[in-house]
Amino acid sequence: MKKSFKGIIVLAFSIWFLSAGYFLAQASTPLTDKGYRLEKVVVMSRHNMRTPIVSKGSVAYKINTAMVHDWPMKGGHLTLKGALNETAFGQYFRCYLMDEGFMPEDWIPQAGQVSFYTNSYQRTIATARYFASGMLPMADIKVEHKFGIDKSDPVFIQARDFYTPKLYELGKDFHEKSIEKYLSNIDDKVLSFERAVDFSNTPYAKEKGITHLSTNDIRYIINGPKKPTMTFEGQLYDVYKTTDSLIMHFYEETDDYKLFEGAGLTARDWQNIGDLHTAGMCMICENPALALENTHRLLKVIDEDLRKDNLKFAFIGGHDTNIIMLMTVLGARDYWLPNTITAKAPIGGKIVFEKRVGRDDRVYLNPYFIYQSDDQVRHCAVLDLNNPPMRYGITFKGIERNEDGLYLYEDFQKLLKDISVKYEYYTNKQ
Repeated sequence: MKKSFKGIIVLAFSIWFLSAGYFLAQASTPLTDKGYRLEKVVVMSRHNMRTPIVSKGSVAYKINTAMVHDWPMKGGHLTLKGALNETAFGQYFRCYLMDEGFMPEDWIPQAGQVSFYTNSYQRTIATARYFASGMLPMADIKVEHKFGIDKSDPVFIQARDFYTPKLYELGKDFHEKSIEKYLSNIDDKVLSFERAVDFSNTPYAKEKGITHLSTNDIRYIINGPKKPTMTFEGQLYDVYKTTDSLIMHFYEETDDYKLFEGAGLTARDWQNIGDLHTAGMCMICENPALALENTHRLLKVIDEDLRKDNLKFAFIGGHDTNIIMLMTVLGARDYWLPNTITAKAPIGGKIVFEKRVGRDDRVYLNPYFIYQSDDQVRHCAVLDLNNPPMRYGITFKGIERNEDGLYLYEDFQKLLKDISVKYEYYTNKQ
């Protein structure tokens, strides 16, 4: 009887084990269930949480006196919370890609199967390292960067110059037609900002002899055409430079009382502060001239990674500016990501390009945003298939998706070619 009972247990366990193994090899997404086999993943990532880049005596320092966090690392470097969250992100990808049958549990890639390439800043390099440790804990992953630490790689960051007449006209035309869009409903947002920093008592307010910020003095300047460099001036631009430190404080603080009731702020106030930051970013990064000029090298890297036969997974580490400019150049339909106050380029957020092969043997592209919600970031949530990050599909203008929401890879290739032709036209100095 005991032997029989043990046999039943062993049989039951064997059935469970085989079933578990079977489901590990299957998809958690409907796409693989429909026969779209995942062949390649290219990730364009914003770095995770960093310390504010604020120097003593700067405008941002003089405005934000109410909420100053004591950071143990230098400005612009990845924080401990950023490291934890990025490791969790890598661990989620490990779960997801194993569940898709894309990689084994303790995958040690062969040469050329994975690529990790980032800007040469500490925060981008460190983000890639922590992500790799979460996704591939048994592998010795090398993160490639081309310059010394905290030096700028032109693939990711370039000057804000309209260096040809055509770029100058394109950038100037965008400003004249679009500036009002970024200033819409600005008054309520500025009031939220003033409450957060106790504005009337700041050194900035006392130096200027004001108690409230002006919402109509922003000046968008293109110094040209001899030296067509884009700059901003005005109190609203000073606000934009200050929102960075507020947002990083928001994500670092885990005590809801200190962020909300104790500070006299609501969730709407924090969203307003995030919206101010986003508007300041988009005034620059959604300018098609700047986006075209600053993204063509990055697009080339993404295109090459998608084309390489042996490469299975690529991680490209950059900045929020790269995310917004990339979406602008690709002609992505306007989007506003939910459950985050940084709704255009969330902390640690990623644009994912999945290359899949369908049952018809045609190659498809599945593009989407993946990012941690504000609660997940603030509380360092453990991410897995039961508690995944946020996912948001990307829609491109000019090419059509099929009934399953995928683009033909050849259509995406045509889109990239059209962007290249456009770049050549606008950067031609004749």
